[in-house]
Amino acid sequence: MFRHGVASADPIPDGVLLWTRCTTGGPGPVPVDWWVSRAPEPTAGEVVARGTTEASSADDFTVHVDVRGLEPATTYWYGFNTDEASSPVGRTRTAPAADGPLTAVRLGLTSCAYWSCGFFNAYANLAARDLDVVVHVGDYIYENDMVSQRREAVRAHRPSGPVVDLAGYRARYAQYRTDPDLQALHARHPVVAVWDDHEFAGGAWRGGATAHRLRHGSWEARRDAAMQAYFEWIPVRRTGPESVCRTVALGPLADLVMLDTREVGRDRPATDARHPVWRVGRTDRALLGEAQWRWLETDVSTSSARWLLIGNQVMMAPVRFLNLGDGIGLNAGQWDGYPAERDRLYGLLRRTGWASNVAVLSGDIHSSWAADLPVGAEFVSPSVTTDTFTKTVLPAAVPGASALARRWFLSQNRHLRMADLDHHGYVTVDVTEERIQGDWWHVDTIARREAGERWAGGWTLHDGQLGLHRAAAPAPLRHSLH
Repeated sequence: MFRHGVASADPIPDGVLLWTRCTTGGPGPVPVDWWVSRAPEPTAGEVVARGTTEASSADDFTVHVDVRGLEPATTYWYGFNTDEASSPVGRTRTAPAADGPLTAVRLGLTSCAYWSCGFFNAYANLAARDLDVVVHVGDYIYENDMVSQRREAVRAHRPSGPVVDLAGYRARYAQYRTDPDLQALHARHPVVAVWDDHEFAGGAWRGGATAHRLRHGSWEARRDAAMQAYFEWIPVRRTGPESVCRTVALGPLADLVMLDTREVGRDRPATDARHPVWRVGRTDRALLGEAQWRWLETDVSTSSARWLLIGNQVMMAPVRFLNLGDGIGLNAGQWDGYPAERDRLYGLLRRTGWASNVAVLSGDIHSSWAADLPVGAEFVSPSVTTDTFTKTVLPAAVPGASALARRWFLSQNRHLRMADLDHHGYVTVDVTEERIQGDWWHVDTIARREAGERWAGGWTLHDGQLGLHRAAAPAPLRHSLH
């Protein structure tokens, strides 16, 4: 009945979103009871909220509950029941109150999980960590069915081939949510998620996608189907019918601002003959769109938090292949392809009082990076399983190509403090009054389910300062959530 597990998302001081799916096998609606408790078992004295909702075919039998009336910065357990079955028990945590103490906040950062490429060991290890929230910056699923040409699929996508309609996208999410490690992540921590391109199609922008073909039908129909499936399967506290842009307040210590750099305002990437690379520098090329700019200015200008965290799909820091003047950008799909928009963002942040204390949290590029920014720093998560930068970009026949590329990028980009092009994993971000520390964790393998991992390094940004400093050790563990 509850074979896709449970999830929580988008915590606020007095509430959280809860999610599950009922696999009934029948077409009719199903009444679903839910409960929230101070203890893992819903005993009478511990239950603080309960209610009944309905799972129906209109939403693919997914259930979304916006629970209110909870206490700030508090751990709760929750679950769902029907007449036939009970769900697994999930654990979640509300956000700190705006007028609460400046206590530490710890986040996980992850992106890019390709089913066919391997097992989601990074998710399992994130689930085992002491975190307040996990930030997922996109490519939660992959709509296509291509794996590296250098090896066979570790496990098969079902359905095979690209998904292009509502039934296909729903089936893809359904397969992903049977993974035990992804289920463990959702059952353990609230997740704040945004989409990237592969929730739609590779290279998506507001008017199409690089990977979309005429045989797939109209882009508008495919986009609408992908968006419907996303909102069915990923709980999001929406600010609009087609929006994942939102701010999650984490008490007085930090505001987490989630951007959409894909569907709201992105112009076609300058990567083909119709839109060549020389167009990159044009100031009229949009990435966010004017509506998102207005929302962003309002939210960052009214923030009173110590730190501003920006959740963002694609890498913001420049990665120049050659440092000639403004350099030659490596990837026109990143902010490098929209430099006027990047400058506009830096200007907006400075104008609204954020000349420092900004940490951008990114993914997409399937590699690990730490970078200095003019207003703070950027932490870029490696992929969970998707082929690494080395496998997708560098020549396999050249020994040491990855090490050479890493040294070259660092030499041509002095603002880049760390680069790893070879490993899968995730990032933990520890936020205190005095500093933010990003720690990179690389898993030993994705070829089988295995918990082994290693600390790949950490970088610290201090309050009121610019410039990252290398950390001597991972941020210390906390136990306040248990």
